Amino acid sequence: MITYNTSPLESGLNVVYHETTQGGLLFPVQQRTYFAVIGDLVGSRELDDRARVQARLQEGIRALNEALSARLAAPLKLTAGDEVQGLTQVPEVLASVVFDLSDAVFPAQISWGLGRGPLATDLGDDVSLLDGPCFHRARDAVETAKGTSRWLATGGFREPEGTVLAGLMNLIGAIRSDWTPRQAEVVRAARGRKQIQVAGDLEVNRSTVSRTLSAAHYARILEGEEAARALLRASSQLPESS
Repeated sequence: MITYNTSPLESGLNVVYHETTQGGLLFPVQQRTYFAVIGDLVGSRELDDRARVQARLQEGIRALNEALSARLAAPLKLTAGDEVQGLTQVPEVLASVVFDLSDAVFPAQISWGLGRGPLATDLGDDVSLLDGPCFHRARDAVETAKGTSRWLATGGFREPEGTVLAGLMNLIGAIRSDWTPRQAEVVRAARGRKQIQVAGDLEVNRSTVSRTLSAAHYARILEGEEAARALLRASSQLPESS
């Protein structure tokens, strides 16, 4: 059986045409589209508190695997000590992975690559054993992000959606890069909670929490994050980039 041609479907499945050895007939085989994420801890070997950062990253991965288990095709995993990988068919999940794990290791930074495409291996629980175009594109994307000092890059997404998504995420990343450790701490505490609760936990006045969140542009960050989720959600309905 010989692969002859490929074409995308708006359903998010790819149609791959195979040629038989008898008569040259073509028949379609559907390939599922996956979304791979690779995050690489920036300058990990130079971190003074590398072990503590890795521990926070591991705890963030554990929490996300528990919260997102039904929507991950393969659980997130820390590989090579300083790199996280994951796989899903629900692309908006990638936003939670990027934002939550970046929060967990701050002020350390993670470069991110998102890749869209099929798998070349059977699906399994160990993401480090999986391979295919979605991972190749995520790998190329994270190398692009690292090489251009960007927070995130994409591969395999239809244009202009891929460029718009990466641009939005990098604007969010630029705002985050100006956070102080205290601002990052308050932002982490404030996610999904009321300011009065945050104030009680941090033993500060509510007005202090409000000022800190304002200085961190927290409302705009949340707005951008929701826009990123919407773009990712829409990408599952678009054919992949050729």
